[in-house]
Amino acid sequence: MAYASKKEEEGGLSSYYNNKTTIIQEARVFNESPISPRKCRALLTRIVYLLYIGESLSSQEATTLFFGTTKLFQHKDSALRQMVYLAIKELATTAEDVIMVTSSIMKDMQPNSEVIYRPNAIRALCRIIDPSMAQGVERFFKAAIVDRTPSISSAALVSSYHLYPHAKDVVKRWVNEAQEAVNAKSSPSFFGGSSGGYLNFGSSGASSSGYQPIPSTSYIAQYHALGLLYLIRKQDRMAVTKMIQQLGGGKSGAGTTLKNPMALCMLIRYAAKIVDEDPNVQRQILDLLDGWLRHKSDMVNLEAARAMCEMKSVPSAQLSKAISVLQLFLSSPKPVLKFAAARTLASLALTHPSSVATCNVDLENLIADPNRSVATYAITTLLKTGNEASVDRLMKQITGFMSEISDEFKVIIVDAIRSLCLKFPTKHVSMLSFLAGVLRDEGGYDFKRAVVEAMFDMIKYIADCKEQALSHLCEFIEDCEFTKLSVRILHLLGMEGPGSPQPTKYIRFIYNRVVLENATVRAAAVSSLAKFGVNAIDVGLRRSIGVLLNRCLDDVDDEVRDRAAMYLKVMKERPLADVYIKEESVFSLAALESKLVAYISDPVAVSQPFDTTSIPKVSRAQLAAESVRQSTLDTIAIPVARADPTPPPPTAADTQSAYLQQLAEVPELTEYGPVLNSSAKPAQLTESETEYQVTCVKHIFKEHIVFQFNVTNTLPDTILEQVSVIMQPQADCGLTEDFIIPVPALTTSTSPGIVYVSFSRDNPEEYATGSFQSTLKFVSKELDPSTGEPEDEGYEDEYQLEDVELAVGGDYIIPSYASFSSEWDRLRTGASSTETFSLTAMESIEAACDSIIEILNMEPLGGTETPTSPSVHTLQLSGLVNGGGGKVLVRCRMTYTKGEGVTLELGVRAEQERACALVVSAVSG
Repeated sequence: MAYASKKEEEGGLSSYYNNKTTIIQEARVFNESPISPRKCRALLTRIVYLLYIGESLSSQEATTLFFGTTKLFQHKDSALRQMVYLAIKELATTAEDVIMVTSSIMKDMQPNSEVIYRPNAIRALCRIIDPSMAQGVERFFKAAIVDRTPSISSAALVSSYHLYPHAKDVVKRWVNEAQEAVNAKSSPSFFGGSSGGYLNFGSSGASSSGYQPIPSTSYIAQYHALGLLYLIRKQDRMAVTKMIQQLGGGKSGAGTTLKNPMALCMLIRYAAKIVDEDPNVQRQILDLLDGWLRHKSDMVNLEAARAMCEMKSVPSAQLSKAISVLQLFLSSPKPVLKFAAARTLASLALTHPSSVATCNVDLENLIADPNRSVATYAITTLLKTGNEASVDRLMKQITGFMSEISDEFKVIIVDAIRSLCLKFPTKHVSMLSFLAGVLRDEGGYDFKRAVVEAMFDMIKYIADCKEQALSHLCEFIEDCEFTKLSVRILHLLGMEGPGSPQPTKYIRFIYNRVVLENATVRAAAVSSLAKFGVNAIDVGLRRSIGVLLNRCLDDVDDEVRDRAAMYLKVMKERPLADVYIKEESVFSLAALESKLVAYISDPVAVSQPFDTTSIPKVSRAQLAAESVRQSTLDTIAIPVARADPTPPPPTAADTQSAYLQQLAEVPELTEYGPVLNSSAKPAQLTESETEYQVTCVKHIFKEHIVFQFNVTNTLPDTILEQVSVIMQPQADCGLTEDFIIPVPALTTSTSPGIVYVSFSRDNPEEYATGSFQSTLKFVSKELDPSTGEPEDEGYEDEYQLEDVELAVGGDYIIPSYASFSSEWDRLRTGASSTETFSLTAMESIEAACDSIIEILNMEPLGGTETPTSPSVHTLQLSGLVNGGGGKVLVRCRMTYTKGEGVTLELGVRAEQERACALVVSAVSG
């Protein structure tokens, strides 16, 4: 097969040659007589290439090629037969009726077949057979797993690994054979045999009777066998622990039967995972890791050292051994070892900087390493472990180094400098100069953003550098090509500039953006100018800002014009400025999103204006904390975690949206109207280890309360039918049961199932509270293991659950931020109440604060949740009462006397009397 030249590729010859239509047309070579092995191999190669580059074949096309390929089964050319199996394996997922070739493939799986055919046949058979046929080929796979030829054994083990998810019960029976493959003391090589040619290419199917395997030193089958063993046993932690101890080879590691370094690395990872799950075995695992640190393979040494460095609560003596091994690798002539050691030390320096400091001399030698990736990790590690005296020297070395590395590593360096600056604030001058210098260099968005955010942090935490940093940022936006960064810097100038000693020097830079930039940046500049005008003490400055904003009224963009008009109005009326510019709180974005989703999905609600009074607020500091970007240093510089990747937990908005979608699918609940509040977190009603697991979510409507029970059946051989939850409320709780929506049938695969229990509120104006005794009722039936069908007869059973509490905090009151002093004064004409309580059981004011916050579920304000005095304290709380109850503020004045407990004066102010009474009843009850 001749490869196309560059000129031919440019002319389209290559694209034609590997075109899907062309290949399908040329498939007639499979029908020629006699068959040309060379032509067929070339065409099969093009088919596989086409699939590897992502080309998709229709089911009909794949089927045509698949059965055309199977006509080559009778040919004796070894290389062609291998190529046939490779093509069959790739086409099997798309083609139809592929199961018809099973018998032909199994013929090549026989022990007396060509050695070079059997691995390919095994891999292809794994793709073709139906899971129900796994039992029929069991003896072939068992024989292949323990075969003395590594290629055959590995093919069988890998195929078993892929077959496991579809036929677990069958593959689990092969555990003894997999164990035998792990313990194999010698393995023949893939190379060898009496057939002619390299890997039998070009042979004409010579008999394998004279095949003489040559011992191999790779032992690759051990690696594959270990993976299969772990897959079978991973649900049994004790079995995995025993496997690790058996294969570990004792404290020195010399007694292990594992000869393959990759298998040992895999075993180390399994051991580290066991320690994460069960810290009680840490000492035994550390002894094994200590032995593997002295293994003859660098790969095993590195994996053992990395596992020890990533382990929690490792004794310093053991950690120092791992660091010593990594320190030796730092001076290795192999770049990959230097890189791996530097990367591991960079992550360890985040938690144990003093321990890593012993490697500083070796790390400094790597700064000039020709591999810039190694040099980058060396510098970031030194920045974390260095002392204040070494900062200036490191900064000089980094300055000449930045132009030689990619943006990705520049981001790591900048984030390391940001951390170092916050650690040694007295060195901010040199570091700020460095950041200002790199800000003027060429670079992409991520790099420039990292530098800008580093300056933002310095402005926030180091007051002495604020003026200088703001000046550098002003110069940067004069020639900034990234709109997002310009907008963020203009916002920061609007927040920090008015309070500076000379606010006028920033106005020129801001107004230049109104003249020279795009509409998005112009709108941000208008907002920034308005903040200077509102917060300015100098009347002349206010007048000048007004003139500039008046010029913006003629802007071509409507957003810019609208902002300018609004801010001119705000500057003339101080109450509007307090609301639109000086307001310290903003809407909770998660709550706002869920309310908007509910609003636009309700056809009745959209006919009315959107009500924002029921949406809780958060402080700007809280919002910034929620949206803070994780340092790139903490993500890029740390090696990938060995644990299985897990998706991030759902946000509050995601959870609320999921609840709304679930409720919308229940016809009986569609007439209840919008949901006023849903539980932020499901309440656990059973232990996590029980066979039936139940959680409860409460949904509050205007006239109803719906309890959603998420029921999980963990018994794989049992089906639960007619699943319901019986709730017994307290007397006079103000609720009447409407109906129960049970789950018809529940298995492990359909879990969790949802049971709904609906109650009507006797008086929607009142807030019903109380405790509910709950019982899970169901009919239990065994599943037939052969058919998977439930038995005809079952038995009724019930399971006692924890009581469900309907409380004031969390169910009726939502935390919401407010400016306490101004809101407290505003509500002085509204509903108010003052009560005194003696909390004799409280042993401190701090305990009383925690208890009150937990009961009321309200937002503590101004850091008052943390008492500053052990004897006297005032706790300030803010919240919203759902269902139109409005805003409520609580002031708790407390004194503590030893022996008498805490005396509490509870002051409540609210927009409605019933909200006031609700808070008092929650504390008194």
